[in-house]
Amino acid sequence: MDVRLLWLALGAFAGSVESSLIVGVLPAIAAETGVSLAQAGYLIFGYSIAYGIGTPLLSTLFGHLDRRTVVAGAELLFGLMCLLLGVLPGFLLLVLARTFMALGAGLFTSTAQATAVALAAPGKRGSAISTVVMGGSIAVAVGVPAAALVAEFLGWRVAYLGLGVLAIIASATMWLKLPADIHGDRRTIRERLSVLRVPGMPLTLLTSGVMVMASFTFFNYLAPITTDLLGLERVLLPLVMFAFGIGAVFGNFFGGRLADRIGGRQTMLVIGGLMVVLLAAVPLLALLPRPLVLPAFLVHMALYGVVSWGFFPPQLHRLAALAPLAVPLSASLNLTSMNIGGALSALVGGLVLENLSIAWLGPIGAIGAVAALVIAYLAPDHR
Repeated sequence: MDVRLLWLALGAFAGSVESSLIVGVLPAIAAETGVSLAQAGYLIFGYSIAYGIGTPLLSTLFGHLDRRTVVAGAELLFGLMCLLLGVLPGFLLLVLARTFMALGAGLFTSTAQATAVALAAPGKRGSAISTVVMGGSIAVAVGVPAAALVAEFLGWRVAYLGLGVLAIIASATMWLKLPADIHGDRRTIRERLSVLRVPGMPLTLLTSGVMVMASFTFFNYLAPITTDLLGLERVLLPLVMFAFGIGAVFGNFFGGRLADRIGGRQTMLVIGGLMVVLLAAVPLLALLPRPLVLPAFLVHMALYGVVSWGFFPPQLHRLAALAPLAVPLSASLNLTSMNIGGALSALVGGLVLENLSIAWLGPIGAIGAVAALVIAYLAPDHR
C-alpha cells in the first residue's frame, strides 16, 4: 500500500469526527453561548449549506491547481477553523467559523479520492479509494466516541483544538509527501451540472437529500434526546455514539453488497423502510422500564447506524447505472444534495423543538423517510 494514502485517510478521519462530534456538543455550545437548542442548529445549517453549495464552486475555482495544493490547503483551512472554534467567543463567530470550516472539508473530500486514484498503481484504484474511505469509517466507529469523551471530561473546546492540531499535521504532511504534478479538474460549472440532464438523475439525487433530511432531523439532536427524552446520563453519550459508529461500519459494508445482489432501488426501499420504523419508534423507547432503556437505545442506535450509512452505496450504485461515464460528477452532486438535506434537517428539527416537543423529532423524521421512499421508488435504476 502507498503510505501517502494514509495521510489522505487522516484528513478524512478528522473531517468525519467533526461532522458527528457537533451533534454531541450542541447542548454544551448552546448553554455556553446563551442560545436555545433550536438556534444552536444554525451551526449545522451554515456548515451544510456551505459544504453543499460551496464545494462545487470551489472545485471549479481551484480546478487549475495541482491536487497536492488543493488537498493540503483545504485541510489547512479545516484545521484552522477547528482551532478558532476552540477559542472564539460568541455564537455568531462560532457559526461563521464552522461555515468556513465546511468549505475546507468539502473541498478536501471532493479532491481526496481523485488524488488517491492518481497515486494508485494500475489495478489498485479501488483499494486506494478504500484506504481513504477507511479514515472516515474508523472516525465514526472510534474517533467520534473518543472525541466525545474528551468533550465530556475536558470540554468541547479542547476536543476542537485537538482536531485542529490533527488536521494541520495532516495538511503539512500531505504538502511534504504528495507529488506536485497531479493535475487538477478543470471542468466548468456547466460541465459539472451537465449530468443533471440524464433521465432519472434529478429524482435519484432528490432521494439522497430527502433521506438525509429525514435521518438528521433526529440525529442532529441526539444529545438532548439521550438526556432529556430518555433520561440517560450525559456521560453515556460516547457509548451511544460508539454503538452508532459500529452500526455505520456494518451498514456501509453490507449496503454495497446488498445493492450488488438485489439492485440499488430494492436496497434503498429496504433501508428506507427500516429507517421509517426506527425513527417512528424513538418516542416508544422512553416508555420502556428504566433498566431496559439504555440497552434498547444502544441496539436502536446500532441499527440506526446501519441504515444511516447503508444507503450511501446503493445510491452510488444507482447513480453509476444512470451515468456510468460520469460517476465522479454524479457523486459530487449527490454530496451536494445530501448536504442541502442536512441543512434542511437543522431547520426542521429547530421548528419541531420550538413548536412541538423533542419527542416529535423521530416521528417527523419518519414522515420525511416515507417521502424519500416514494421518491426512491419512482426514480429509475437505469436509463
